[in-house]
Formats: sequence, structure tokens, C-alpha cells
Amino acid sequence: LRLGYDYIKKRRDRALINIASVALGIAFLATLLLTDSFYRAFVAAGGAHLSIESYQYWLMFVALIVSVVGITNAVLISVYERYREIGTLKCIGAMDKHILLLFLVESLIQGGIGGILGFILGVIGALISTGTTTGFDIILKVPATELLILFLGSTFLSIFLSVIATIYPARHAAKLNPVEALRYEL
Repeated sequence: LRLGYDYIKKRRDRALINIASVALGIAFLATLLLTDSFYRAFVAAGGAHLSIESYQYWLMFVALIVSVVGITNAVLISVYERYREIGTLKCIGAMDKHILLLFLVESLIQGGIGGILGFILGVIGALISTGTTTGFDIILKVPATELLILFLGSTFLSIFLSVIATIYPARHAAKLNPVEALRYEL
């Protein structure tokens, strides 16, 4: 975990791109799901019937796919930037599983941070989009357990998507030949 955290600090710009990619996808998901919860609470309180259109869920699905592709691309670039470093690690005894684990821990940390930020942005987005029609106190009418489940679900989904997006580049990095990696020039 410490090494993963150190690499994230060292490559802060690339990590911020991955975190932002995850956060935006999760923010869109959380906004839609929270808006739906707010609308259900509004209807239960005697308000007019409001609902989310089905095409919006398809847009959310596409946003999550784009997020995964963006993360994969950023991690592939990171692998190519770290060829010599990976070669050095392998020469001093790092096994394939260590290299793989290093990239997966980084993605786990970035996915967790992105999921939490995405949920916060989603809550803000849902309150702004529904607050004018239902009242900003609508969040108080949604059960806390539903908000907690959505928070945990979106955080776990962001970690899962981040790790899935990292598997291919991490396996590629783990399979590098140390001699070729040390000879590699950017």
C-alpha cells in the first residue's frame, strides 16, 4: 500500500486524471440514482409523479464505459513511462505478481478516492437538479440506509471498475522482459 501511495504522489497528474475519470462516471451514476430516490420520496410525500427517463440510464452506462477506457489508456501510458523502472525492479528480484500487485494497489486507491469524490459530486448534482422542483429538504426524506447503500455501492463499483480497467496494462507490465525494459528508450 505504501509503494502504491508513493507512486500516486510521484505521478500526481496521471493519478488525478484517473481519479477524475472515475469520479465523473460515478457522479453521473449517483446523480441519477439519487434523483430517482428523491423523486420517489417526493411522490410518497404526496407530490406529483416525477421519474427518470430510461435513456438517461443508458447514458450513465456509456459514461462508465468511457471511464474504464480512459483509465486503461492512462495506465498503459504509465506502464510505458515506467519501463526502465519495471525492468530494474525485475532485475533486483521482483516477481510478476509484485509488479501486477503494484499497479492494482494504485488503481484500488485511485478508484476509492474517485468513488468517494464522485458520490459527493452526485449528491450535489442531484440536489441541484431536483431541489428546485421538490425542495432542497428532499434529502431529509430519503432514508439514511438508502443513502449509505448508494454510497457503499458506488464506492465499490468505482474500485471494481478501476481494478478491471488496470488488469490488462498491469499484466502487460508484469510480463516485461527485464533486459528489454532496461534497454527501452522513451
